Amino acid sequence: MAEILILDDDAEFCGMLGDHIQRGGHGVSLAHTLTDGRKRLMSEPYDVVFLDIQLPDGCGLDALPEVRTCPEPPEVIIITGFSDPESAELAIQYGVWDYVQKQSSIQTVMLSLLRALQ
Repeated sequence: MAEILILDDDAEFCGMLGDHIQRGGHGVSLAHTLTDGRKRLMSEPYDVVFLDIQLPDGCGLDALPEVRTCPEPPEVIIITGFSDPESAELAIQYGVWDYVQKQSSIQTVMLSLLRALQ
């Protein structure tokens, strides 16, 4: 069983994705702000983090250097409703596992998770 953090301010999306992940046998934690997500990342180990770019208190990409300093850095999957080439390039430079749009099918999102866990 893997531990997954979903850091996204869209509560409906978090609930839907979290349900699918739990049905797959994994643990799920939710954070809706960058501040809460950072606290969780520093206090609990996660295998994968789904990270939104636009959060109410900042840009998710700004947290990537901190994620890499975790004792056991998780894989990061950027999940965003607002795709832009510059943020995708920056995410790749920081070594994220994948960059997925929220409009993608749940199968696409879950496939990305399964690949990151392997």
